[in-house]
Amino acid sequence: MAHQPELDLGEDAPPHGGQATGRGRVSGRRVQRTVNFDQEVLDRARAAAAHLATHAPEAGVRSLADIVNPAVAERVAELEERFNSGQPFDPVMRLPVGRPRDWPES
Repeated sequence: MAHQPELDLGEDAPPHGGQATGRGRVSGRRVQRTVNFDQEVLDRARAAAAHLATHAPEAGVRSLADIVNPAVAERVAELEERFNSGQPFDPVMRLPVGRPRDWPES
C-alpha cells in the first residue's frame, strides 16, 4: 500500500503554541502518536495485521500501521470533502481535550 504523507509543522509552527495558521510541510516521515481504540477494533486490526503479514504478503500489510494509515487517510478525505469543500483542514498544534460542550450525546 502507498505510504500516506504526514504533516510536519517544523519551521511553520506558530511561535506561541496554540493553533497553526498556515499550511505545514508534508513529509514522508512517520510520527508516533498515542490514540485510543475500542478494544474489539484494536484486537481485530492487530489480528488482521499479524495474519496478513505472515500468510498473505500480497495484501501489502506488514504492520498495524499499514491498516491504520490508509483507513485514517480515507476518513479524513471524506471529512474534508463533506465539511471543508474538499480542502485540507488548517493544521493545529494540539487537539482540544474532551468533547465540545455542544457535542451530541451518543
